[in-house]
Amino acid sequence: MSDNYQVPAIVSAAKILHELRQRGDDRATQADLVRATGLSKSSMHNLLSTLERQGFVIRDARRCYGLGPALITLGAAASGQTRLIDIAGERLAPLAADRGLSFAIAQPVGQYETVIVDRFYPPQGVHVGIRIGSEYGLYEGALGKCLLACMPPEDVKRIVKRRSIPAYTARTLTKPADLVAEVQQVRDRGWAASEQELNENNAVAAPVLGRSATPELIILALGFAEQLSGDEIQTTGELLVDVAGAIRRAAGLEEVNGDQPTIRHEVG
Repeated sequence: MSDNYQVPAIVSAAKILHELRQRGDDRATQADLVRATGLSKSSMHNLLSTLERQGFVIRDARRCYGLGPALITLGAAASGQTRLIDIAGERLAPLAADRGLSFAIAQPVGQYETVIVDRFYPPQGVHVGIRIGSEYGLYEGALGKCLLACMPPEDVKRIVKRRSIPAYTARTLTKPADLVAEVQQVRDRGWAASEQELNENNAVAAPVLGRSATPELIILALGFAEQLSGDEIQTTGELLVDVAGAIRRAAGLEEVNGDQPTIRHEVG
């Protein structure tokens, strides 16, 4: 058998999962998936039934399909992140109750994207929501700034000048020079903030760095503008840096002196 041989059923299942991923929050009917993938109705029915039973897709009351929860744990395990995510969750969950803010864990997918893999809400009151599985890129709020801050400065300058920066709100940093300067601040202090730059809410994030000073996870706090602003942003940022250090120590990722490594990159 040729090394290039691919099992047709697995290829077809992968097509379905990739199509659902591209749709994001938009669920798809069986007919939608047939049109998008070119698979037959009978094959689609059998594949969806199997994927649903395995937890790889979910079906709602309207008989529309989306990605299932089993993929989250598989994705985390594939990156060797399960234990690290559990450790982070143990430290973030109590903070949601103590601070009245929403907290989340994002996992980097390469250098340019993160995906939310867990979240923690206050037990009472109204809170900012965030969807597990939602993705954020380099120009999307505090998570994007953390990703950029973990890159060499010259790479950041080249990347942000490559194309126009999307303006999600009137407060989005769309000028490359402004974003580069903000990213440098993130390197210096170890945390990033987004004040109504992505939507009407505010967010603070800090990377959990591996031994090579690359981000293994990014931890995130979210709140309404009236509850997470001013001094509270700095206090929350410093708290997340401390939590990130505690996560690293618990996971055995600390340096010899036990400190969180710097994310500052030297030029040259």
